[in-house]
Amino acid sequence: MDFVCPVSVFLPAARPTQPQRSKSLDQPTTSEKSKEARREKDSRRHGSKSSSSSSSKKRPEPKVQERRLHRDSLFSLFPDVQWKPPRQEEPVQVEVEYCDWMAPFNCDGRFVPRYDLLPMELILKVFKMINASDRLAASATCRRWLEAAHCYDPFQRRMYFNFDRIEFSDQEGPIAYFTQSMRTLPYLSFTFVEFTKHSDFWVNNGQYIRELTLRCCLIRKKKFISIMKNLPLLERLELMQCDELFKHWSLDYSTDEPMFPFALPHLKHLSLAACDYYNEYHFERFIEAAPNLESIDVSNCFINLYLSRRMTMISRVLRLVSKNRNIMKALNIADIPCFDDVAWHCLAEIGGLFLTHFTVTYSDRIPLKDPGILKFFAAQTKLTHLDLTSSIGVNDVCLQLIVESCPLLEVLKLRRCWLLSDEGVQDIHTLRHLRVLDISSCERISDYGMRVGIVGKRARPVDEMYFSLLCNLSDYTMYYLVLMFKNLQVLDLDSNSTITDTSLQYLCCYSQDLCNLNLQSCSKLTDAGFTGIDLPEKTFSIWDVEETFAIDRLKKLRVLKVSGCYKITDFALRYAFRFTELKELSLSRCHQISEAGIERLVASCPALEYLDLGECPNINDYCVKLIAIALKRIGTLKLANCPLLTETCLDYLAKYCTTLKYLYVRGCFKLPPDIMDRLSTISSLRQVYKS
Repeated sequence: MDFVCPVSVFLPAARPTQPQRSKSLDQPTTSEKSKEARREKDSRRHGSKSSSSSSSKKRPEPKVQERRLHRDSLFSLFPDVQWKPPRQEEPVQVEVEYCDWMAPFNCDGRFVPRYDLLPMELILKVFKMINASDRLAASATCRRWLEAAHCYDPFQRRMYFNFDRIEFSDQEGPIAYFTQSMRTLPYLSFTFVEFTKHSDFWVNNGQYIRELTLRCCLIRKKKFISIMKNLPLLERLELMQCDELFKHWSLDYSTDEPMFPFALPHLKHLSLAACDYYNEYHFERFIEAAPNLESIDVSNCFINLYLSRRMTMISRVLRLVSKNRNIMKALNIADIPCFDDVAWHCLAEIGGLFLTHFTVTYSDRIPLKDPGILKFFAAQTKLTHLDLTSSIGVNDVCLQLIVESCPLLEVLKLRRCWLLSDEGVQDIHTLRHLRVLDISSCERISDYGMRVGIVGKRARPVDEMYFSLLCNLSDYTMYYLVLMFKNLQVLDLDSNSTITDTSLQYLCCYSQDLCNLNLQSCSKLTDAGFTGIDLPEKTFSIWDVEETFAIDRLKKLRVLKVSGCYKITDFALRYAFRFTELKELSLSRCHQISEAGIERLVASCPALEYLDLGECPNINDYCVKLIAIALKRIGTLKLANCPLLTETCLDYLAKYCTTLKYLYVRGCFKLPPDIMDRLSTISSLRQVYKS
């Protein structure tokens, strides 16, 4: 029987006697001398034998028995057992399995990551942290990223396909590319589009469409009905300024054919904004076709109608609101004439109506006895979005009632409500859910009203604030404003002549979440406020520590408007405008900007998609060349009233720019008239605005 045991056994041996130590460490001991003598004798004997017979094999040298610890193997303990010789272990070769996205290596042995094979969950997590334009650019890299950017439902809801100034035809682009598309197109918008030819687009894609917007389109009754018949799941329909549709849509009572031979059972929102030619019969038929309307927009309508027709149309709108009182959530009646106190009473007396979104323009004076507008706002306690823009009849008493009755308000817009003063806004700080506040052009609101009524004494999470054309803001108010609202994302300070470099320094220090900043026509701002260099007084000074800030400290900034800040020079563009993720920049009417500033700007802001350099007299052809070469994603370029531009700049745009969509060159008198022909190589170009 073969027995294999790889274990060795160590047995203790007799303890060897210690040799006598030499007196001198350099001299060997007696035992060492005898061992060396025996080795020499053996070597001479074996050497003579090998020289005498060259054909004989060389015998192995016998081992010297040493008196020391020795190891006895298990094989020597059992001499009668026939041991099987041990096998030589073969090298084990195991294939290493890598993940799909880690598999490839190039010829040099370096690791080449496959980002196109990343898990979909990881791609979506990355895409959620970037904006829409970056997702659109990333989706052009590979099919997997295209799927992540377009097929993920939250992204798809925010993606609209807008067709502008084309003729809707299956034989011509871009409709020809979408007719046979494998993707669904749920959200569509058309602006200045002519619907005059037959198309199979609606038959093939109509069942997937959820929202449709027609703005200033040329469409007639027959084409409109054929489109609506193929949209069974439509949820939002906007017909804005489509006067051609209703102008030639006459009513024929001699036949039994229904006016609207289609049904829209899923329609939730209907907009007929700025349409003057539809009458009460058109409106009634729309209501019959869409019985589940939750939102109606009739803003800027009935302007060209007679007084009696206006009152009739207003009564039809109120009838619709009363009919759908249990499901109606949003109503937009902005810029409707003759919406008087009687209409307010009719609206307030609709029982069971609780709106969440309400937009109105109230221009009449509030009556002293039983005002309908106060009665309406006292009943609407669930409002979250209230827009009173240009309501010059809204006073302090009305605003105080709104703040008291509507504690759930998240959006409050009071732009151009000129009767409002400090007394009206003194309780706005009590709105705990407020996220958006607009009090632009309310000139009677002073610095005291801002500090006491709006800023308040406690910090609150507000996302957007619009304070344009308020000439009473001081540096003291700006300090507490940014200190109390540190999470501000949008701040509009347009045309505030009191905003100084100190206020800008406060913004740069505290408002780290700002994404959109409007400082247009703030004439007191200089390079020192943008860069923090050479300020007459330091922003913060504690003992011997002094600190200032540059505007590029706002890392999340995506939109920056400084048009009209004529004191800005190339120095600010060089030392303060370092934004790697900035998308939109307005520098119009900044007269001191030249080639040096543009050269530094395009190198520091490579992600710009919108750039306005209108009325900058020092912008020349070389500046346009720098923009075309460095800004690879520029889509809108405004160069209006730049007198130094010649036809050479068009050659630079045609050669280097591949993403340009809109070009503004009005007032550039040195440019030739055939601009579109010269820029025909830019496939993305949509419109050129010239004089």
